[in-house]
Amino acid sequence: MQAFVALMVPLLVLPFGTNAALSATAGALASLVPNLYFAFRAFRYSGARSAEKILRSFYSGEAIKLVLTALIFALCFKYLNSLNVAALFGGFIMVQMAIWLTPLLADR
Repeated sequence: MQAFVALMVPLLVLPFGTNAALSATAGALASLVPNLYFAFRAFRYSGARSAEKILRSFYSGEAIKLVLTALIFALCFKYLNSLNVAALFGGFIMVQMAIWLTPLLADR
């Protein structure tokens, strides 16, 4: 669902200009990429015997996710010359909201 929303963000923001679409895409990626890393890291173990490994991978995955998010935002602010800050954070928030809304939509 997050990947779908991340693909739709530029299309939704494109009427406001290509600069806004690029900034929104960067914001969507600032949410999607760290979450993909967390999912890879956190869910690589399974079973009751791996409970300690699972817990450690969740903590380290979350910590690295936060660092990746901050790093991507820093790169956006440094290298995107005509950054649209509202679109950047809007794209980020839209992908984050997909995390929260997916369980509600999945019940239907």
